[in-house]
Amino acid sequence: MLGIEMRGSVPPEPDYTTLVSRLVEFRAGPLKGKPSDRTLAEAAGCSPTTIGNWLHEGQFPREINQLLKLVRAMGKQAERISATRIPAGVALLDEAMWRRAYTAEARRRAGDTRHGVEAAQARVVLEQMRPGRLLAEAVDPFQLEVHRAISSPVAGLPVLPAYVEREHDRMLVKVVERAADGESGMAVLVGGSSTGKTRTLWEALNCLRECAGPWRLWHPIDPGHPDAVLAQIAEVAAYTVVWLNEAQEYLASDELGEKVAAGLRTLLHDQSRSPVLVLATLWPGHWNTLTTRTSPDRHGQARELLDGHEIKVPDYFTGTDLAALKGTAHDDPRLGEAASRARDGQITQYLAGGPVLLDRYHNAPPAARALIHAAMDARRLGAGPHIPWTWLAQASSGYPTDTEWEAVGNDWNNQLMQDLDYVTRRWNGIPGILTPAHTTTARNQRPGTAAARGRLVQHGPLYRLADYLEQHGRRERADIVPPIDFWTAAARHANPADLTALGDAAWDRGLYRDAAQLHKNATPHSTRAAAALVRHFHLFQPDDHRPVQWTAAHVPLDDPYEVAELLDQLREVGAEEQVAVLARRIAAEPPLNDPYVAGVLLNRLVGVGAEEQVTVLAERAAAETSLDDPEAVVELLDQLRKVGAGKQVAVLARRAAAEAALDIPDGVAALLDQLRKVGAEEQVTVLAGRAAAETPLDDQEAVTVLLGWLLRIGAEEQFAVLAGRAAAETPLDNPEPAGVLLGWLWEAGAEEQVAVLARRVAAEATFDAPYAVDMLLDQLLGVGAEEQVAVLARRAAAEHPLNDPYAVGVLLNRLAGVEADEQFAVVAGRAATETPLHNPKGVAELLVQLREAEADEQLAIVARRAAAETPLDDPYAVAELLVQLREAEADEQLAIVARRAAAETPLDTRTPWAFS
Repeated sequence: MLGIEMRGSVPPEPDYTTLVSRLVEFRAGPLKGKPSDRTLAEAAGCSPTTIGNWLHEGQFPREINQLLKLVRAMGKQAERISATRIPAGVALLDEAMWRRAYTAEARRRAGDTRHGVEAAQARVVLEQMRPGRLLAEAVDPFQLEVHRAISSPVAGLPVLPAYVEREHDRMLVKVVERAADGESGMAVLVGGSSTGKTRTLWEALNCLRECAGPWRLWHPIDPGHPDAVLAQIAEVAAYTVVWLNEAQEYLASDELGEKVAAGLRTLLHDQSRSPVLVLATLWPGHWNTLTTRTSPDRHGQARELLDGHEIKVPDYFTGTDLAALKGTAHDDPRLGEAASRARDGQITQYLAGGPVLLDRYHNAPPAARALIHAAMDARRLGAGPHIPWTWLAQASSGYPTDTEWEAVGNDWNNQLMQDLDYVTRRWNGIPGILTPAHTTTARNQRPGTAAARGRLVQHGPLYRLADYLEQHGRRERADIVPPIDFWTAAARHANPADLTALGDAAWDRGLYRDAAQLHKNATPHSTRAAAALVRHFHLFQPDDHRPVQWTAAHVPLDDPYEVAELLDQLREVGAEEQVAVLARRIAAEPPLNDPYVAGVLLNRLVGVGAEEQVTVLAERAAAETSLDDPEAVVELLDQLRKVGAGKQVAVLARRAAAEAALDIPDGVAALLDQLRKVGAEEQVTVLAGRAAAETPLDDQEAVTVLLGWLLRIGAEEQFAVLAGRAAAETPLDNPEPAGVLLGWLWEAGAEEQVAVLARRVAAEATFDAPYAVDMLLDQLLGVGAEEQVAVLARRAAAEHPLNDPYAVGVLLNRLAGVEADEQFAVVAGRAATETPLHNPKGVAELLVQLREAEADEQLAIVARRAAAETPLDDPYAVAELLVQLREAEADEQLAIVARRAAAETPLDTRTPWAFS
C-alpha cells in the first residue's frame, strides 16, 4: 500500500496462471462477460481464437504488449460500469503486476527442459522484452544528461574535460565492481547542482564496459519518467544498469513515485534477475524530502529504497583533489582555467557554468534581477519549466526596491527589453540564465489575420531558467512570499495547466484572494481547481455564492466521474441552485457519443434528484448517442430502464434495431438479449433479421455466439439464414476458426449447414497455417464427415508445403490416427526429401512419427539429412534430437551430430546444458 513502510516479508504476488484465471473470473463476474473475445482481439491486434487460447487453453502470448492491450480493454470496460471501485479489480488491472508475472512466466518456461520449443520461444520473448540498449552502444554522455563544459579556443579537445577521481568515485566503483561480480546494487549520488554527479556515474560505467558480461543500459524517460519505469521494469533482466539521473523525477510523485520505488526494491531483491545496478542522482533537498518520515508517510517506499545507498558528492575540491587536478591541467586548458578561476574549489560548477551564472545573477541590473526572481518563484511554486514572457514581464515590476523603481522611472518596460539580452546571452560557452524554449509559431499566415494574432497573444515567447539557479532560488528564496504583481501576472498569463498548483501555493501562504483568483481562472480547465474554489470559499465566506455560481457555469464536463464528485460537493455545501445549474449543463452540453458516459451522467443526475434534467439527458442520449458499439448501447438501455425513462427506452430500441453496427456479432447478441429484457419484441425481430442477413462473417467465434442467441430467443428463421451464410461464405483463409464453427454447427444440430461447410473446408481450406490440417481433420472426423476427411487427407498429402518439420510430424500423427495410410506414405516420402530440417526440435518430432509408423526408409533418409544439415544452435533442441537418433538406432548419425554439437553448439553459461 502507498505510504506504508514495508518491512519483513511481503505477500507474494500471484503467478501468471493465477492472474489469467482471476481475469477470466473478473470478466465473467463483475464485468458480466464483457468485453467479448472479439472486442479483446481488436484491442490486442490478434484473432478471437488467440484470445480464447490465452484465457482458457494456457497458451502463452508471444508479445507482452498484446497482453497489456487486453488488460487495458478489460480496464476500460471496468471503468464503464464502475468495477474499478472493486479493490480486487483495481489490483487485477495493474499493468506493472502483469509485466512482472509475464516476465516470471517467460523465465520459468525458458528454463523448462521438458518442452524445448516452448523454452526457446520463451527465451526469445525475454530477449525482446529487455529494456535499454547494449552498454557498448551508449557512447554519447549528453544523451544521459551529463552537463556540457565550458568552451575553449583550443581545437581538437574531447567533448568532456579530463576526469579527476575523488573519494566518492572510489566509493561508487566498489558498488559497480560488486555488480560486475554478480551482486545487484544501488548507488545514489547526492550533491548540489553541477557538482559532477552525472559525470561521475558516466565514468563509473567504464568498469562494466571492460568486463565480459552482456551489460545493457536503460534510461527510462518516455512518455514520462515514472511512467517509463512502470511500463518496463518487469522486463528488466540481469546485467542491466538502470540510469535514474535527477531521481526526484521518478520518485517524488506521491502515487507513481511510490510505485516506482516499490518496483525498484523488488528488482534489486530478485535473485533471478541479478545482477542489476541502479545508478541515481539527487539534490540534497530532494534527498531530504524523500528520506524524511512524515505524517502521512508520503514516501515510505522511496525511503526504504534509498536507505543505505547515499554517496555524498562534495560541492568543492579540497587538498589532494586540487593537487591531482593541477597535475592534469596542462593536458586540458579547460581544467587549467577552472583551477585558476574557480572560487572555493568549485571546479565542477565552474566547468558547468555555475559560478558564471551566479556572478551574472548577483551582478544583474535591477530589471534583469527582477526577471530572474520572477522565474525562480514561478518554478518553486508550481510552474512548469517553460515560463511565458508575459508573466515574467508583468511580474517583474513588483520586485525592485522603491529606490530602484524610481531610478528607472516610467521607462521600466524599455529597461526590461534591454536587460532581456543580459539574462539570455550565452557566456563563455555556457547557456544564459534564461534560455528561449521552442514555442508554436504561426506559419503561412498573413500579418494581421486572426490566426496569426491568436497564436502570438496566446503563446508568446517562453523561457527556461537554468537548473543551477533554479536550485539556488529554491534554497535562498524558500521563505520569501512573492509580491502582488507576481500573483496578478500568474493569474493572467501562467499556463492553464499550472494555475491549480499556483493557487494551492497562494492558499498555503495565506494569500486567499490570490488563491481564489488562480483557482477561478483554472476552473474552466480543471475540476480539481473548481472543487478547491468551492471548498475554500465555503470555509471562509459561506454566504458568498459567486464561487459556486462560477464553478457551476464554467467547470469542464469532459470527465463524468469528476463532475459527479463536484455535484456531490455542491450539495454538501448547500448550493442547491448551483447543483441545478450544473445539472442543466450536464443534461444539455456534453457530447453523448459514448453511451457509457451518458449512462454515468444519468445515474448521477438521478442521485442529486434532478428529475427534469434526467428527462432531458435521457431524450438526448436516446436520440443522439452513437450506435457503433452495441455493448455500450446495452448498458445505456439498462440505465434508461432503471431511471424509468420508458419512452426513451423505446426510442433507443428502435434506433438500435435499425441502425446499430453489426461488426461485433457477440455485441449484437447482447443487444438482442437486452431488447428482449426491455420488452421490445418488435425490435428483437428487426435486429435479428438484420444480423442474420448482414453480420460480417470474418470472426467465426463471434458469429457462433450470435447464432446461440438467435436460438435462445427462438429466432429459428434468422438462425437458419445466418447459419447458411456462415456455412457458405465464412472465410477459410484461417482454417482454425472455420473448424471451430464447424464443430459448433454440429452441436447445434444444423446438419445441412455442417454438410455445406464440411465440403468447403475439405476442398478449399488453405495449408498456410502449419497445424491447420491436423485440427481440420480432427473436426471433420468429429462431425462424421468421413468422405471429407479422405478428401482433405488427399489434398494435404499432395499440397501441404511441409516446410516445418515439427508440423509435418504432427500431420503424420493425425494421418495415422484417421487411418489414411496411403496419404501417410505420400507425406512421409515427401517429407524425407523436401522438408527443411532447420529446427532440431521439429526434426526430433518428425523422427518420432516416422519411427512409430515403421517408415524405416524415410526414417533413415531424415536421419542422414539431419546429421549433415540441421543447425545445432539450441542446446535443448539438440539434446532432443540426439535422444531420437538413439531411439531410431541411427548410431552413425548419432555420432556425427554429437561431434558437431561438441564443436558448434554455443554454450551459454547462463543456460544449463541440456544433455549429457
